[in-house]
Amino acid sequence: MKYRFIVAVFRISSMVEKLCTHYGEEICSHEDVTYYSFPTVDKLSSPEVEVELRELGFGYRAKFIQKSAAQIQEWGGEEWFRSLQDMKYKEAKTELMKLHGIGPKVADCICLMSLNHLEALPVDTHVYQIAAQNYLPHLRGKKSVTDKMYTEIGDHFRQLYGPMAGWAHTVLFCADLKKFQVQESSDKAVPKKRRKCT
Repeated sequence: MKYRFIVAVFRISSMVEKLCTHYGEEICSHEDVTYYSFPTVDKLSSPEVEVELRELGFGYRAKFIQKSAAQIQEWGGEEWFRSLQDMKYKEAKTELMKLHGIGPKVADCICLMSLNHLEALPVDTHVYQIAAQNYLPHLRGKKSVTDKMYTEIGDHFRQLYGPMAGWAHTVLFCADLKKFQVQESSDKAVPKKRRKCT
């Protein structure tokens, strides 16, 4: 399970880098590496972007990215997105889920990592395992995370950790990954630095 998670993180990081390289603006070059900004929503909203993203290996996500960008443009672009910060967490999440292909987990990721809604709690299978093992034993042995379980896990963490529940969950999530755990023969494992788009 953890191996699959690491593979998924690598795949997503690779896709973000491709988005930046193909649609972002060049920021600078340092030690023979060129860095690009994250693309603006208007750069991703054109219909041809879906085909280009499929060619870059985005698969089914290509349609979701292009359609969501087009919707955001229709609804007011960056101004609409910024307005979500002023909403209550659950209202912002509901608005995000109106975008093409955005479900509860992705909406919670956006709320937590981009909109400063720190009580947002993305629940995937890894977080489910942490919750079932350490907090909600009656959920052990389930084959998938249902909507009801998703809500229960999120509400339980919010009850325990209050308005910072999303970041508390992130700490627990990282602590459970082997690459962040203390090694017997050395200090804490230090994850490799990756190129980031800003």
